[in-house]
Amino acid sequence: MALACLGLTDLSDLPARMLSAGQKRRLALSRLAWTAAPLWLLDEPTLGLDTASIARFGTLLAAHRDRGGIVIAATHIPLPLADVAELRLA
Repeated sequence: MALACLGLTDLSDLPARMLSAGQKRRLALSRLAWTAAPLWLLDEPTLGLDTASIARFGTLLAAHRDRGGIVIAATHIPLPLADVAELRLA
């Protein structure tokens, strides 16, 4: 489930050192699917991700929020989430 949520199932037999930077980022983010932490604090979580991976990550974030979780993220790219509070710094 964790690997599938970010499209890494086909790469599950490879050692992490063989993955590209974007794939390593997706692998790190997939670990969130295993955590029971109600609050996720994320710093530039979409760095190195392509558009499709950002959309998959949005699905993971939405599932966390559907379970009552909270996401606080610092990012230059809007996350694909509905119904968010945003604080823009000048």
